Amino acid sequence: MKTVRMFSITLAVVMLAVAVVPFAATPAAAQNITSLTSAVPAQTFMDAARGLPLFAPMSITAPVISLNVESNTSSSYGCTLVKQTPADWVYMQKRQSFDVYWTVLNSGGTIWHSSATTFKYVGGAKMQTHGSSFRLNNDVGRGKKIKLGVDMIAPKSLGTYSTLWALYAGNTRFCRVTLTLTVTH
Repeated sequence: MKTVRMFSITLAVVMLAVAVVPFAATPAAAQNITSLTSAVPAQTFMDAARGLPLFAPMSITAPVISLNVESNTSSSYGCTLVKQTPADWVYMQKRQSFDVYWTVLNSGGTIWHSSATTFKYVGGAKMQTHGSSFRLNNDVGRGKKIKLGVDMIAPKSLGTYSTLWALYAGNTRFCRVTLTLTVTH
């Protein structure tokens, strides 16, 4: 305890000495500081010691926050998630096999042609057991639904995992679906 107290006292003395040195070193600066102090009575001791007015103009910049938001390159594609089985935040056992199904509605203005539309794994936990890319079995017209399914197995470690899949028309990703689950035992 004495060591901490002694360190604190020593630190305070050093800081005071550093703050007072500009006054003793330059008598002309001390005159300027006195006039600044009387002109701006709300200055702090350290600002006055440096000869800086407290209310000097300051340059303040806000941090730049950028978000990466995926947007369609073609507004004619669109989908709406209608149903998901199992629901997000489901609890699973380690290495438990299951199937996930997403039922999506073609809410855009373009038919999803089976010859040109693929359902692909995009990222996150790789839980799929048979492939990462699938062609649609049938065309999906405007206002029609399709059930997309993937065979999966839960990870072997405890924790929360998410997997991301999407429909693609060529290089255009237009329908993202996810599953989030928790491995508990």
